[in-house]
Amino acid sequence: MPAVTMHPSASEPAAPQDWSSRTLAWLDQLVSWPSEGGTAGEQAFAGQLADELAQLPYFQEHPEQLWRQTAWPDGPENLFALVRGSGRQTAVLSGHFDTVTTRNYGSHAPLACSPLRLRDALIHDLQQRGDLSGSPSLQLALEDLQSGDFLPGRGALDMKAGLAAGLAVLEAWIATPPEERPGNLLLTFSPDEEDSSRGARAARSELYQAAQRWDLELTAGINLDATSDQGDGSAGRAVYLGTVGKLLPVVCFVGRDTHAGFPFEGVSAHAMNAELLRRLELNPQHADSGHGETAPPPICLESRDFRGGYDVTTPQRVWSAYNVLSHTRTPPEVLELICAEAQAAMQEVLARHRAFAQAAGQTLSEAAPITLSLGELRAEVLGTSERQQEYAKFLDELEQETNPLLASARAMHWLLDRSDRRGPLAVVGFGSLHYPASHVSEHGNAGKALQQAIQQVAERHGLTVRQYFAGISDMSFIGQPVSQSGENAVTQHLAAPTSMFCDQPGGPMPVFPTVNLGPWGRDYHQWLERVHLPYASQGLPAAVWDLAWTVLHPDA
Repeated sequence: MPAVTMHPSASEPAAPQDWSSRTLAWLDQLVSWPSEGGTAGEQAFAGQLADELAQLPYFQEHPEQLWRQTAWPDGPENLFALVRGSGRQTAVLSGHFDTVTTRNYGSHAPLACSPLRLRDALIHDLQQRGDLSGSPSLQLALEDLQSGDFLPGRGALDMKAGLAAGLAVLEAWIATPPEERPGNLLLTFSPDEEDSSRGARAARSELYQAAQRWDLELTAGINLDATSDQGDGSAGRAVYLGTVGKLLPVVCFVGRDTHAGFPFEGVSAHAMNAELLRRLELNPQHADSGHGETAPPPICLESRDFRGGYDVTTPQRVWSAYNVLSHTRTPPEVLELICAEAQAAMQEVLARHRAFAQAAGQTLSEAAPITLSLGELRAEVLGTSERQQEYAKFLDELEQETNPLLASARAMHWLLDRSDRRGPLAVVGFGSLHYPASHVSEHGNAGKALQQAIQQVAERHGLTVRQYFAGISDMSFIGQPVSQSGENAVTQHLAAPTSMFCDQPGGPMPVFPTVNLGPWGRDYHQWLERVHLPYASQGLPAAVWDLAWTVLHPDA
């Protein structure tokens, strides 16, 4: 895939007038390589892309500036590509190449990585359904695909169109005479974003080492992740100054099990769990805000009792997990919120059932409800060295579990099995990795400089400037400082404190402001995932080029 010749002037952020051919060529290539998380495709992707880039004359002359890093033992690799310019200042382009499963394509799954053939098949499928007026989303999908402006395919939107734009910008940087480049461009593409961001977390140390090795000042980051827009694209053509944070609180209610024929002799763990769900689910009072924008409210990701068989005894334990997004709220504040709501839920259920018992001429089994943090339960259970050794062995075995909900549930039950606590009880902890919120305002003068560059670029390209990227992303880790107190607060109450779910950097990391500027489309992760091609292939690479150039050459 040879690069084209592009010679902008050092005094202006000039760029090729037509980005489409190179961006579309890269997009076609990238989507054709399946890279579903946890598969051989994800494992092979960095090597395949490195082989393509190695054909460029620049990397034939500078092979040491194209390299890979194993993200975790026996795992896939991060890819790095550096193009040197004048000075030390460096813009980092980041993205992920793993995708979600293709299973939801159904019979079209074999075409998921062949966008043009898939488009024909999807159009035929939707037309065969007849009148779509009762399904506006399907009608819109058919119109989009028939227009030719939208390209389907697994990862086409999330986020290989962003990677393609970054690669086209990299080629244009290479094609610019070295003395005219306003600084350095460093590309880093990672696996595992759709799971636990192990790729990006590993890349931090490598970015630090690269900065030391080549005497680089990592000035700003541009993440290339995708966003959704169900309208005309005006909301999707956006640059985000930060990203939302995420925590996964988990709650295990312990009731008093009883024979179903004598329900007032027990306390229902299901009822307490249901009341907490009612209090939290989509409740705008619990939605966090920052910089004038509000994060989505909490939503339940899992709720179950884990019983393996049937009998007429009520379940003793019921488990649930919640997705809680934040802009400014800290992990201790989230833990306090969930503990308070769990305690209120138990009190509400007991008061309601007490009234029911009185109406039925019965007496409810009375007990004062107690809420414990998982850290408190762990401290109670691990009171002896023998129990601590037993727990350490259990955690070693748990390292093999990659599903955070299964790992957390197993850990919660392990502790409760060894506790003398009885219900009504709620144990509240965290179930998985903490994704910290980020914002350029946290980066002092470097953040201000990037924000000024964004304002200029947004005006030139008709972009919307928004505060927080709504989806959790690698932006939580690329360039962001680690709050040790915040991470300690999470780890203290983490149900499964294994290496996969704890963010424990192994060394120094670079700190620089990072924003998101990527493609837009519709229905990502779904069978009708599709990217808007005119923006992805022309407007996006032009804007990424302009932003990188402007932040490295602020007088342009």
